[in-house]
Amino acid sequence: MTSQRSDNADPAQAFSAAQRARLDLVLDLIVPPSADGRMPGAAEVGVPAYLLAEAADALPELLQELEQLERRALERFARGFAQLGRGERQTLIAELRAQAPSFMSRLAMETLACYYQHERVLAGLGREARPPYPKGYQVAQGDLSLLDPVRARGRIYRDAP
Repeated sequence: MTSQRSDNADPAQAFSAAQRARLDLVLDLIVPPSADGRMPGAAEVGVPAYLLAEAADALPELLQELEQLERRALERFARGFAQLGRGERQTLIAELRAQAPSFMSRLAMETLACYYQHERVLAGLGREARPPYPKGYQVAQGDLSLLDPVRARGRIYRDAP
């Protein structure tokens, strides 16, 4: 699972303390912890280590985006990103995404990939926290007759040269 795969990566080497604090705040906007404590927030499941291990190519852009958040927070609210309330943080990110729709999209994608592999999340969802092999998972048999219209259409492609 995620925590096993990414424990060797050291986020302290890639992020300053201020960047890490900003990142944790953004992560908990992507996936906040549940009110009952059953489900962790994204900041609690090792996303920074996952990024270093699985998506190191995304780090330069992410670091720029974190700095952009800080600059925009200071311009717009005269306070750093970490001093903003949750609603102000959400507003700020929404404004940046309105200007550049890809803003923090890679972070969101990688966060979800990490989050839904984590043992605590799987346990919170009532799933066994284990890899699919060797036990495997039962997959419900689909209705293959749904493919009949496609088969009846015949071949609609050409062979590659």
